[in-house]
Amino acid sequence: MPIRPISFEEAKARYVHRYTMEHVPQWAKDQTLVVDGQVRYYAPHYRSDREWYENTTFPGENDIPKRAKYCNSHGETWPLGHSLVKPYQTGK
Repeated sequence: MPIRPISFEEAKARYVHRYTMEHVPQWAKDQTLVVDGQVRYYAPHYRSDREWYENTTFPGENDIPKRAKYCNSHGETWPLGHSLVKPYQTGK
């Protein structure tokens, strides 16, 4: 397994906009979307923070410059579907 340029714990601390069933960012609490004329809420993109980490490319990997301030998540699993009728809460 290749060494990642950022550890799992560092990634969680740095990238607070990820949306998993373990971590709900502020934007997901505030933003809504309209689906077939109904107000809906964004759903978690991944089941866990670990799943997000494994499906994210960080600065210094692939085509992302080492000094970049962004990461690139892909392969979302949408464990609860693409939208919800009420905001998701982690239960914490």
